[in-house]
Amino acid sequence: MNKRYLLGVDDTQDTLEALENLGGLFVKGDAIFHLFHSVPESHLPARPPSSVETTDWEKVQKRQAQQILDKAVSSLLQLGYKRSRLSTESRLQSANIVQDILEVGRDEETAAIVLARKQRPGVKRFLSDTTTAKVCQYSEAQPVWAIGALPLQPPNILAAVDESDYADRIAAHLAEAFGAFPEARVTLLNVMPAKPPTYWDDGHILDESERTERQAVVKQWRWSYEEMMGGIFARARGLLTRAGIQERQITTTMQPRVRGIARDILAEASLGGFNILALGRRGSGKSQFELGSRASKILRSVRDCSLLLVS
Repeated sequence: MNKRYLLGVDDTQDTLEALENLGGLFVKGDAIFHLFHSVPESHLPARPPSSVETTDWEKVQKRQAQQILDKAVSSLLQLGYKRSRLSTESRLQSANIVQDILEVGRDEETAAIVLARKQRPGVKRFLSDTTTAKVCQYSEAQPVWAIGALPLQPPNILAAVDESDYADRIAAHLAEAFGAFPEARVTLLNVMPAKPPTYWDDGHILDESERTERQAVVKQWRWSYEEMMGGIFARARGLLTRAGIQERQITTTMQPRVRGIARDILAEASLGGFNILALGRRGSGKSQFELGSRASKILRSVRDCSLLLVS
């Protein structure tokens, strides 16, 4: 079955650039794009009193919404995208655009919800109250793609994985989305967490024998962790290669925690020249309605690459 992506669109330059990036990636494939535009009540003029005028008013609003969708479609057609792979939908008088997007995205055939990252200077580059940020926060089942400024072709993906079951989900989603791209490169990154509190000092200065014993215990913990991550990496590799990504295009790397897991992931994404960063949207033990603190930090701080949040 062809993959179906829900694209939330508006009339901003960010959205047009995101469509160009996404369209350039999938133009030679068979992915289907469903373009969706929702008009909030606050953007509509007061409803006229006359029923006849009301009909004309609704026509004007529908025409304006359709113009935005037509512009998005035209942008994709200019890239060579086939019209038969595009569909459109709009809603007027929306009380909550985020809920509208999530409702349409709940279609079981939707592979991901795709939105543009709103570029802002400095600390305001990704405000927490943007539609994209809120969809990332509340999407319970569907992956969310926040498309950045960097071209997505060829896909150079950094997948941040840990010991949770998100590693398998991330690998499965990447396999489904990028398995048909022979030029795709995937780096599986694990930032080793700090040693657990049970391995800390016991509130007193250790003597030489105690220190030697503690070092041996910590070394065993690290060895066990590395062995566990080796198995996780192996499963992820299997999912990716079976989907069509070449073994030589997949890299695995583990590194110690330096500044914090989120900051270390961001540093690797920046230094490694990646255009896509994939990670799980929640940490272990988080409520299904809560975006994990690590994902939230990365969402606010990631710069030009696109972010894939997997549920």
